[in-house]
Amino acid sequence: MNPAEKYRILEQIDAHKKRKFAHIFLTENKVSGVKSILKTVQKTEDNQVVQDRLRKEATFSFIIDGLPETLDFFESDSEIFLFKSFQAGITLADYLEQFRSKEKARKLFEVLEQLEPILEHIHQNKIYHLDIKPGNIIVDSSKGVRVSLIDFGLAWTPNEPETRKTLFPLGFAAPELLMNRLDLVDARTDYFALGVSCWTCLQGKMPLIDPNPSITTNLQLTYPLPNLDSRYKVFSEVLQKLSGKHQFTVPPNKLNPEELKTALLKGMNKRYSKYSEFISDFEKQLNKQKKFRWFF
Repeated sequence: MNPAEKYRILEQIDAHKKRKFAHIFLTENKVSGVKSILKTVQKTEDNQVVQDRLRKEATFSFIIDGLPETLDFFESDSEIFLFKSFQAGITLADYLEQFRSKEKARKLFEVLEQLEPILEHIHQNKIYHLDIKPGNIIVDSSKGVRVSLIDFGLAWTPNEPETRKTLFPLGFAAPELLMNRLDLVDARTDYFALGVSCWTCLQGKMPLIDPNPSITTNLQLTYPLPNLDSRYKVFSEVLQKLSGKHQFTVPPNKLNPEELKTALLKGMNKRYSKYSEFISDFEKQLNKQKKFRWFF
């Protein structure tokens, strides 16, 4: 079947991005008018990894609120088309940007609360997103606050080969991803990225970043998440625990596989093991922040 018989393209979503292989469009069903997201890639010898990821993403289909459902999947000799349910709203960063500094932490907390059942659902099903960042957390405030987690293009499940080529979002990836240790991935890997995402949204910039990707990777592996500025300093320890990591005293690539595994696990064990514990601690600090402002 030709996808054009069923869907019409409304706009290209990624027109401002330089994508080498795949493209993303907002589409609608010609009969029902229901909007969807189309991801498409031309099949070439150079983008086998992208093709495989798109095929894998098609298998992640959810029927609970806040997660994308696979509506259609088409593959021809030359192209792949993946249609996912459309999640209305704006990115987490854009949503928080609407509020004054003193309101941001409370608004962030409201989003984090709504993420709890979403993360719990995928993690209980042994699905790890591995690409959590502000751009993949969508907030719709048209009727209350509705939160969605999108883009499972890098998601991983334990039944996949641990030898797959690891792709990760630069600046948000946990050390176990940076060191290509998919065998260690669990819910805490996603928690790490969420901690960096929260830090980024509160500060308006990414931590431990450099124009040189290699230096950024080294900074991410070597240094802990920095303290937040005076406006949000009460949340520093909570986010640092969410994004806990081992402090390497020697370059990780100088360690043998078992030494590296031990070091990475030490870092992972510093993180929250339960999302509910993180939410509880964040709320406690939120109340402290309110009391502090009351006195000053």
